[in-house]
Parts: sequence; C-alpha cells; structure tokens
Amino acid sequence: MSSTMTIPVTIAPEAGAFVDRLGQRQEFELMIDRAKHVVPGLTAIEVALDDATDEMPPGVVLWTHRDDIGSENDPTQRSWIDWMAATFPPEVCESFVLLPVYRANGR
Repeated sequence: MSSTMTIPVTIAPEAGAFVDRLGQRQEFELMIDRAKHVVPGLTAIEVALDDATDEMPPGVVLWTHRDDIGSENDPTQRSWIDWMAATFPPEVCESFVLLPVYRANGR
C-alpha cells in the first residue's frame, strides 16, 4: 500500500460545503483517514456530492482510485460498512458512501 502521506485527496467544493452544512467535518476527516489506511492499492481519493433524486437524499461519495484486484474476493466494502456502522450513528452513515474506481493492470 502507498504511504498515506502521498495519497492525494480531491474534494469538490460542493461536497465540502455539504459536509460543513451537515456539521460532520470531523467524521468526514476520520473517514478519509480510515480509507487511506484500509483500502488496498489506493492511489487517490476523489470526494464528490451526489445530488438528491426522488428516491434518495443528497450524499457524499468517496471515490477510491485503486488497483484492480481481479477476481479475488475483496472484503474492503463489507469491512468499510461494518466500520461505519460501529463508528457513527445512522444520521452520519446515511450521508456518506465509499465506492471503488479500479485501475486496470496497474495503469
């Protein structure tokens, strides 16, 4: 895994403003730090605001750019969900999601 010091994090202004409106900046920073430590092959994190739809309220997406692990079983998503549920109350969990962006063949 890359050193957490070298993993770039890009936060879209509207996502940062949304986090601040929620009053959940500390929780958000903890999520970013956690992702840097537990996502295998992480090369970058992009944070975006996902707009509301008729079915879903707006929320923050942490796009984790990482190496493609191929057909292996990747427990990262399940582990992330378990950590979120154990760490934060539902009103925090409902506003954030971590999703992978896989790099093919290390490119």
